[in-house]
Amino acid sequence: MVSQLQSHINEIPNLALSDAIQAIIDLAPGLTASVSPTGQYVIHHHDYEGPAHLNDLASHYLECGRRCTNEHAPFRQRLLHQTLDDVFDNLYGPAYKALLAGLNDGSVVLPERRDDRGCACCAGEPDALILAGFSTCEAFYFEEEEYRRLFRDQPDLGSRTSFWNDGEEHRESWIMASKEQLEHATALDSAVSSRL
Repeated sequence: MVSQLQSHINEIPNLALSDAIQAIIDLAPGLTASVSPTGQYVIHHHDYEGPAHLNDLASHYLECGRRCTNEHAPFRQRLLHQTLDDVFDNLYGPAYKALLAGLNDGSVVLPERRDDRGCACCAGEPDALILAGFSTCEAFYFEEEEYRRLFRDQPDLGSRTSFWNDGEEHRESWIMASKEQLEHATALDSAVSSRL
């Protein structure tokens, strides 16, 4: 049977982007993380019965970051999503230390890993992406043309490019803005709105 907390987490992907981000933010203050004897990251919340999988919640957080780019989210929404970076770092950091301690003392035994999946980061496992720092400021990516239109020739924080071939060669590039760029753009939006 699915716990009350897990059921709540399972509903997050069905929400509009702003509601999904807010649902994760609302959960954050009451969460505590631990590690199961099989090495799974588990969370509890004082307002919900039963445990849930931290990786499930984290995958929704990561997807919300991608959705900020894909849905061309407003600057404020992207900044709001970024506040979750520290939340997940603070959940996974101590839990990872507990995992290592459990592996050392034998209280945690990991199941055998399939070799055909590649590394955990390449397989998209949320714990690996977050612990490696690959999720930081995920919501700050913009499609290349959008970034150039919004920020012109301002320096960026980095980029990522994806290539694939489905009978036709494709290339997509995204550029990461800085928190300062988004805060400045938000302030400009507010100033313009106040004059209307």
